[in-house]
Order: sequence, then C-alpha cells, then structure tokens
Amino acid sequence: MMPRDPDVVSNARGKRLGGLQAFLAIIMASAGFFLSGCNTTSGFSADEMMLGRFVVEVEHDGTVVSMPISGARIQVNPQAMLTEYDFLDVGVVELDLGLCLQFTLSHQASRAFYQTSANNQGKRLVLLVNGKALGLRRIDRPVSNGVIYVFVEVPDGELPELAKNLKDTSIEVQKKISG
Repeated sequence: MMPRDPDVVSNARGKRLGGLQAFLAIIMASAGFFLSGCNTTSGFSADEMMLGRFVVEVEHDGTVVSMPISGARIQVNPQAMLTEYDFLDVGVVELDLGLCLQFTLSHQASRAFYQTSANNQGKRLVLLVNGKALGLRRIDRPVSNGVIYVFVEVPDGELPELAKNLKDTSIEVQKKISG
C-alpha cells in the first residue's frame, strides 16, 4: 500500500469543505432573501405568522410528529391536505369537552375534505402550526359541512390569540395570491 501524502489529503479535504461552505452560504443567503419577503409593508411580522396545516395519519412511510403536552406520537403524511389557503375563518368555540378551534373551510376545500374524511375514517387529523403539532382529532365520519373542530394542546387563555393569528395569516396569504 502506498503511503498518503498529508498535503494531498489535506488539500482534498479543504476543497470539499470549501464546496460545502459555499453551498451553505448560498442556502443561507437564499433563506435570508426568502424570509425578508415575509416582512412586507402589510404590518404583519414573520413572528406573528401562524401557518396552519392539516395532515392525516398514515400507517407507513410517514413523518412522526409529537404533541407538545400529551407526548402522543403520530405518523402522518408530510403532504398537507389543508393549508392556510383553505381557511375562511378560524375561531374559538366551546363544546361539551371544552374550548377548541373551529376552522371554516372554503367551498372548494370543503368538497375536497369531505372526500378525504370519508376515505380516512378512524385515522387522526393533526393540526400543525408553523410545522409543530398542536392539535388533533379522530376522523369519525365524513365531514360535509366544511367545519373542523380541533382541540389543541395550548392553555385556554392562549386560544383567542392563536385563532386570530391563524385567521389573519390565512387572510394575508389569500390576499397575496389573489392580487
């Protein structure tokens, strides 16, 4: 076996690290550029944005999410079935079991969700807010009225602000796509 020249090995590592550093610099610059677009003149800061997404439980090949308080771990399809583009309203309502969030869907999203809920009875629907699991509900029947009730693992006192931020984000995002 031929001995390795330490200068050649060091130089090769340096080139690999240099390429990696350049790649990371491009990613960071792109992220900065993208995030700077979130701070528009609308008065809506990136910290206030609450991107609500619904994902459904899957048996295989999913992403595992964990609830913040109960610690429940659910394997979900990483592709959201409902997003902030689909919400007409988000509010807080009181049901027999306590306070929860009520999502009212657009007509088109309501029709699509009816089919999805019919095909996924018995599975859980998980609410992700900014990528973190906050709430869930079991799909016990097809949802035909376009309204989803979700109990979330946050203190009741924080629900009104969460609902307002989810709704405001949804309205802001929909304004941007409609021109």
